[in-house]
Amino acid sequence: MVGGVDFGVAFSAHATVGKSVRDAARYLGSLPTTAACSTWAIANAKNLAVFGRLSPGDGDSALISGWQTDGGTDNNVGVDCSTPSIIIVSAKAPYRTLMLGAVLPGIGTITLSAQHEEQSIGG
Repeated sequence: MVGGVDFGVAFSAHATVGKSVRDAARYLGSLPTTAACSTWAIANAKNLAVFGRLSPGDGDSALISGWQTDGGTDNNVGVDCSTPSIIIVSAKAPYRTLMLGAVLPGIGTITLSAQHEEQSIGG
């Protein structure tokens, strides 16, 4: 039963990561092509993915506990603008199991990942 609950919560967290990456890619795709890959736009997209807002406040927490905009290789959001007019947003987020880690040693944190490709349509 514990495994079933853990799986359900992990599935929900993975869906959140996927939705967040999609939202960030669509945000960048809606900007003018010259602005979509600028430093401020990428920072806004990362905030949108992790916090659900372009400009998070001091009290805002990440949509998934422990997720950060730039938190290392297993805990981050990346933006690839190397192909003209195509924006790729990818993310990795940690998911800490609720009870499964206590039952099966070595299964404490799982890395959830998602990627979305969006064509730039901004004017």
